[in-house]
Amino acid sequence: MLAWKIAPALATGNTVVLKPAETTPLSALFFADICRQAGLPKGVVNIIPGYGDAGAALVEHPDVNKVAFTGSTAVGKAIARQVAGTEKKVTLELGGKGANIVFDDAPIDQAVEGIVTGIFFNQGQVCCAGSRLLVQESVQDELLDSLKRRLSTLRLGDPLDKNTDIGAINSAEQLSRITSLVDQGEAEGAERWSPACELPSSGYWFAPTLFTNVTQAHTIARDEIFGPVLSVLSFRTPDEAVAKANNSQYGLSAGIWTEKGSRILAVASKLRAGVIWANTFNKFDPTSPFGGYKESGFGREGGRHGLEAYLDV
Repeated sequence: MLAWKIAPALATGNTVVLKPAETTPLSALFFADICRQAGLPKGVVNIIPGYGDAGAALVEHPDVNKVAFTGSTAVGKAIARQVAGTEKKVTLELGGKGANIVFDDAPIDQAVEGIVTGIFFNQGQVCCAGSRLLVQESVQDELLDSLKRRLSTLRLGDPLDKNTDIGAINSAEQLSRITSLVDQGEAEGAERWSPACELPSSGYWFAPTLFTNVTQAHTIARDEIFGPVLSVLSFRTPDEAVAKANNSQYGLSAGIWTEKGSRILAVASKLRAGVIWANTFNKFDPTSPFGGYKESGFGREGGRHGLEAYLDV
């Protein structure tokens, strides 16, 4: 994410002041040291760790001409209010509740791998995570059986270990939020399932979890959990799948699984999502624009479109 912000700014001749999230400053500071070792002139890339007040001061500073933010929709709205009425450019990449749609002709094994990548990569702490699984009724049982077998093989542990599939949650606060929403899902009548796995004794851990018997009214199907939690809904027709996928305040990402190219194009044209994958998920091309609709933000990062916000033409 740091590279997505700094690279286009430098490529278009700007200097950068970056405030990392308060819970993850070390990678940004390490990057600053790499810039120093590479001989980048002082003042070109600047890293300022801090809390929300530091970010607010940075956004308000009169010498800042462009604001790029990735984070929660609530903070994104606050930034939009801050820059309203100013000449500052702004791009916002905010929350998501991505729908991963599996049709009855999809290759099940391939789809399962895409589902796992879509929601459990980085413990689900990804804005474009495929946190809603929409499965055509005729293959729902087969797919869920295969998915549960696959989840039972995932390994939890040190994220720096190449053999680890799922690492720790970002913070105690985020773990508490995940736990609260999962408990709410059970209280509202959804059926919870997690594979048998031993969580490490120290740190912030949450087992990969999926919910079945989920309706669109459930909180877990509407709110961004930002954790390793998957909500499963079913559909009968392509139109129903599109309606359920679009029934969200967010519109960042979606996935379509089918062998029919015509169906991919037809469904994709109706989905209100900024990024749509076909028979894959969470695969990025830096030359392609990335961004969301609705409360997932506005503006684009990546490719030519991602450079335009850093330029005055």
